Amino acid sequence: MIPTGGLSSTPQPAPFSERVNSTLQPLIDYEMGGRAINDSSAGLQYQLWRVRVDEDVVYLGPDGGSELPAFIRPGITEIALAFDQNMQPVIAFTQGGQAWLWWFDGTVPGMVFTSILGAVNPRLTLDDKRRGQTSNSDVILAYLRAGSLYYRQQRDRYLTEYLLTANPPCGGLATLCMSTGGRLQFGFGGA
Repeated sequence: MIPTGGLSSTPQPAPFSERVNSTLQPLIDYEMGGRAINDSSAGLQYQLWRVRVDEDVVYLGPDGGSELPAFIRPGITEIALAFDQNMQPVIAFTQGGQAWLWWFDGTVPGMVFTSILGAVNPRLTLDDKRRGQTSNSDVILAYLRAGSLYYRQQRDRYLTEYLLTANPPCGGLATLCMSTGGRLQFGFGGA
């Protein structure tokens, strides 16, 4: 959850608290998560997970462990990974210049694809993975659209778009992750 609905008035940059991907590898992303899909019993900082694209197949699994296909979509050019509080995967990707989100929609219930019109550089994270923060945490989808930085959050079913800034640093949105300073931090350019 972004408490004030916007960026802090005074930036407090710090190192990222987990491994983040490089824009040099747009078809791979990492996120800390639980023991297994749908298993958050060991917490959401149990192990590092990886999503990657090979041809038209999106694979998901613990980093260095067994991976399984999540879905098939042709022409993916970038990908991002997060997990919700129940260890359901959330994957954002760009396909044919269009941003998409693959997530568990409890109203279906099931995994759904949602298009994010006009969005580029979609990035994801569960903003606070610490135990005891389940009611306060949210999967945050951040992206650029028409040169401005926006976000959507899980608690709104990713339906409501919030403007963070009309003047983000240039170079594209590279990553989104909690910093060692305990704040949600955005990385731009080659971060």
